[in-house]
Amino acid sequence: LTLPSPPLTASFPTARLSTARDMPILLLPLVLTPLLSLAHYGDPNKVGGCMKDEVKIQIQGLSGDLCSPACSSSDACPTDVPKGVTAQPQCVLKSSTGGQNCALVCTPSTDEGDAQCGDKASCKAIQNIGLCTYDDVPPPPSSAHWVPLQSPTFQEQSVVLGVSFEKNGKIGYAGAGNNNVGATVIKSTDAGQSWEVVHPKNSSKPAFNLYLAAATKSGAQAVVSGIINDLWTIDGGDFFPSISGFLSPAQDAHVLPTGDFGLVGTFGKKSGVAVSKTGLKWDFRTYSNVNSTLYPARYGAFPSENVWYVTAGKFPSSNAMVAAKLENIQPISNNIHFHMDGLEGKYGFSFKENKENDDPVPCSVDPSNCFSAMILKTTDGGSTWDVVYQDKNNSNIYPNGIHCTSETHCVAVLEGETARIIVTRDGGKTWKESMYDTDSKSSLMAVHMVDDNEVWASGGHISSLSFEGRYWHSLDGGDTWVKEAIPGLYILNLDILGKQAGFSTALTFQQGVELLKYRSSNQTEPAVLIQTANKST
Repeated sequence: LTLPSPPLTASFPTARLSTARDMPILLLPLVLTPLLSLAHYGDPNKVGGCMKDEVKIQIQGLSGDLCSPACSSSDACPTDVPKGVTAQPQCVLKSSTGGQNCALVCTPSTDEGDAQCGDKASCKAIQNIGLCTYDDVPPPPSSAHWVPLQSPTFQEQSVVLGVSFEKNGKIGYAGAGNNNVGATVIKSTDAGQSWEVVHPKNSSKPAFNLYLAAATKSGAQAVVSGIINDLWTIDGGDFFPSISGFLSPAQDAHVLPTGDFGLVGTFGKKSGVAVSKTGLKWDFRTYSNVNSTLYPARYGAFPSENVWYVTAGKFPSSNAMVAAKLENIQPISNNIHFHMDGLEGKYGFSFKENKENDDPVPCSVDPSNCFSAMILKTTDGGSTWDVVYQDKNNSNIYPNGIHCTSETHCVAVLEGETARIIVTRDGGKTWKESMYDTDSKSSLMAVHMVDDNEVWASGGHISSLSFEGRYWHSLDGGDTWVKEAIPGLYILNLDILGKQAGFSTALTFQQGVELLKYRSSNQTEPAVLIQTANKST
């Protein structure tokens, strides 16, 4: 939001707007709640909420929220205010679409102080004025171990697929997409509480890209992968494009045991791992014994310098690929499609709830409309690859994340018409399905092994009637699982730094993004109705 001139000449960042039916207008972070109230500028968190001609607003850079009516054509504002309020209604908010809204303007640091704003509200300074916002915003939902961070500078992003922090959890990077700004790299130096754009430096020259993953070696060294090109930095401030790997989208990024960076994805017509010391130039360690069209690389695990695992597979993509040519759609899974509009500078995403139209067939019949699932392993740092898992039963599944604590003990997640977690303790010779969910709306994206016993997996349940993010927690190396659910979120990635620290990114049902942080819990974990499947595949 911006303050127009006249009467005032300060600027506010973008806010978010969604209608009463939670249909988002991506350009603005405001929430419309057409409920009854006794006066304008009331508390949106009370029963009754805002009046019919108001919107519920949260302003970047200010905590709290407020009810805000629109300005009239002459920039006038409704003058009725809640009981006890002495702050003055003024037409001081301007959206990126040109609409203007009213707010209660107060004077910070006066004798009246917060009393200007009334009950449960306070006067908050922003630039050269003050605004009244209410302080009783309900906390977002959380689980026993994961809680959303209140970070307006993260939540203002339109798209964030994942974050990556250095080992101490203070400095982190993420590739982001922001409406009317374009693709950006954002950085946090305070453990995710606030974020700033570090790339591009010139906001008047927005980047057309979709950044897929990040890896952080230190506070100064990081890489960010994108569908157009990849970026790298060695000083934590200036990012440069790689000189190789153009148009080679890598959905997964790592710091390898050697200290090099690694990207997992499809590079030209081949798939595998790209390795680089800094991100300037990549050395491609691809597999040639497997058809990369049927088995494109998706995610990887790197338990030692020479032993690596890569998940490979695909999902029905005929419809998505046709749409992608017309609408710049990037499907990162069969459930989630990201949208880019380079001309308009808009970013967004959609959830694929109904999969009845997939009508998958075996890949031998139509390789563009099939599921495939494979895990490959190298013992020589990517020179040669062997298949250690393959779905040969046309189960209509494909793999996502994989993680290992040793060369032999790994956990991988798969999804499709079912969602599954598989475990190996013998280096891939055998795999046991330890979780099997037959609900086609269930989804699994990421997994991280904290140690040989503790494992986290993440995903969600994509249904308009029961939309929830899901963390699956194991304390026996992946043999049994307990679910922690958070309504309204889809858990996209895990960046776990140790037994007491970690981060996770999520997409919201209302087309927003959230950053969650791990917290230790002394609560007894509840039992859930998940049967352990003891069959091997």
